[in-house]
Amino acid sequence: MAKVGDGNFKYGFIDKSGHTVIPCKWEYAFSFSEGLAKVSDGNFKYGFIDKSGRIIRLCQRGETSSFSEGLAAVMDNGGYWGFINKSWRIVIPCQWLKVRGFSEGLAAVKDRNGKWGFIDKSGQAVIPCQWKDAYSFSEGVAQVTDNNGKEAYIDKTGRIVLWRTE
Repeated sequence: MAKVGDGNFKYGFIDKSGHTVIPCKWEYAFSFSEGLAKVSDGNFKYGFIDKSGRIIRLCQRGETSSFSEGLAAVMDNGGYWGFINKSWRIVIPCQWLKVRGFSEGLAAVKDRNGKWGFIDKSGQAVIPCQWKDAYSFSEGVAQVTDNNGKEAYIDKTGRIVLWRTE
């Protein structure tokens, strides 16, 4: 399904043939991921719908992300991020300033000191928070930036495999 707007800042979804599957009624709508799409009514209430448009869950916590590898990031009322599973239980406590979605079993997280590192799906640190910035893993490597602004690629053990020279 593809997201479509009605010209009045309301969004819904159409199928491959262009037929409306979910009417344009959402203020914000994000692409489907793992069978669910994140939507918002415009009053800063986010939730998820299934492919029939049925509301699966409205989140009472604040901002959320789409699901990735079975988990979605969620922000608590204090502005910290953690992760929920599809049973809507917090599986990684909200303790991070920022997070990126899980990719290849790891998620980039920013600690309260402003440094990025990586955790696994149990919330355990795999690569310590030591980077100025970090991005999701793809094909076994993730881009990171050191304190001097120099970019590198690391493997899943945190070992630098390549410095960017541009």
